[in-house]
Amino acid sequence: MAPKVNRCWMCGRTTEEVRSSVGRPPEEVQLDNRLERMEEIHAKFSRASGEWGSLVSDQFRSLDFEFVVGNPGQFKAMRFLGEVDDAKKSIVMPLQVAIGNVRNGIEASIGGVKIGPLDESRKRVLLKETEEFERRNGRRLDGSGTNGGTPRGFDGLSIGQGLAFLKEVGALYFDIQEKLLEAEKEDEMRRGPVFAISNARVGELLEVPVCTVCQNLVTSAISA
Repeated sequence: MAPKVNRCWMCGRTTEEVRSSVGRPPEEVQLDNRLERMEEIHAKFSRASGEWGSLVSDQFRSLDFEFVVGNPGQFKAMRFLGEVDDAKKSIVMPLQVAIGNVRNGIEASIGGVKIGPLDESRKRVLLKETEEFERRNGRRLDGSGTNGGTPRGFDGLSIGQGLAFLKEVGALYFDIQEKLLEAEKEDEMRRGPVFAISNARVGELLEVPVCTVCQNLVTSAISA
């Protein structure tokens, strides 16, 4: 059975319908636009990264990832290496910097969302997702080289392995960015006007569900 929709007794609108009729704050609209743009970039990355691995010839597949990507002129047959390098710079590196900053108690940023040293909820989102990813892959994301035998970044990965890892890191990056943007949107909605439906007494009637807008109208009419 579908859940019962709570509607205002006076205007008949739901909470979302009230919010839509009044209009959303520009900050909330901006965040929705950022989420939509992020989803477009994510979809484009997913399509491209899903093809890269199949475009590597068997003769090159065991070569070092960093070496191949760093020397595109030597591997002109792999015309997508420029896209791979761009993805490293625009997705992997910002994520690595953000992870390192948060772990060192420094302000970080992902997709324009700032994570302050004291912002425990956002730090928790970043670190929880990152640490689960690192455990699953047996590889640290921030820094380079090894730490207690644990490899970092793309170190030691072949071009085939590196492309697969890049695809996973990209998925992690966009997942974290989406969660942070959604959290910022929720914060913005809490700071903005509240359009709720709650029980209130209207005149001599028993308590009935009334939206915030209608409650304010009734209150104004009584006070006039």
